Amino acid sequence: MANHLLNAEEAAQILRMDRRTLIVWARLGYVPAHPLGEGKRKLWRFLEHELLAWVEAQESNKKRPPASTMKVAISAHARRTA
Repeated sequence: MANHLLNAEEAAQILRMDRRTLIVWARLGYVPAHPLGEGKRKLWRFLEHELLAWVEAQESNKKRPPASTMKVAISAHARRTA
């Protein structure tokens, strides 16, 4: 598998989002990203295969609710019906 290094504009196009939002997410560690340079004004680069794997993980997380949320919902339902 080739490691295509993408700039923020190219990565944002793949994710169908705004470049500035993607950079904020990169700073927060929400998306897999690699900073180049030091200080506040880093250049962010993204590996295509990491982004695609991240998208797949986000999609699979949407399909099943978190266990804690499900437990809260079940216990709330049990209290209402008791």
